Amino acid sequence: MMLRETLILPVSVALLLAGCAKQAPTFPSDPLDQAATCGVIAAATEREAAGLKGDLSADAQARILHYAMLYASTGEAFDQDKLNAVSKRMPQLFDQTIKGKWKSLQSTCVVAFPASQIKQPALPPKPLDAMLQCDALAEFLRKALADQGSNYGEAANAYGLFIEKLDPKLSPALRAAGSGGADALRDRKLEALASASKLGQPPAVIDACEKKYS
Repeated sequence: MMLRETLILPVSVALLLAGCAKQAPTFPSDPLDQAATCGVIAAATEREAAGLKGDLSADAQARILHYAMLYASTGEAFDQDKLNAVSKRMPQLFDQTIKGKWKSLQSTCVVAFPASQIKQPALPPKPLDAMLQCDALAEFLRKALADQGSNYGEAANAYGLFIEKLDPKLSPALRAAGSGGADALRDRKLEALASASKLGQPPAVIDACEKKYS
């Protein structure tokens, strides 16, 4: 029960945060550019918090990616093409955003993407919906981190272990609900991933899932 889409994560950020220009960058009106801009702001924020050297944590990467996920979840089902569009757009907007007073846009991104600030998400009340969303999100993040190389292998494996623990509960529930064939299940999981993306910060959602199902 895997999502097979190819993921393009935002580029690794090497910031020179000192000496920023005095002018504040303009927040774009296009939804794609808004998601990409807020992804850049999130990357700058995470990098500043972590220091200028070394890899960002897996949770930090997920919080950056969340803006692209939210843009990809504006419809009923998760749209991989929209996710990739944000990831490709971020490097194009990077310089013009970070050279200005990028911190002035932090509050704007909070308003534009309120789900990005939810740190104590509530899982859906129906067990099957909750398990599907947990499974879809964990699988998505597992693949995302695995695609980033060995430095994120431990985190990717942890998501894989959670999926294995969840499967004995999820599989019988799917059979009882009559989930249909492979295509129907794939569509259902894309819908679940879109819903999970809107619950809150991905690491916080996974924490809630693990507390309930591990």
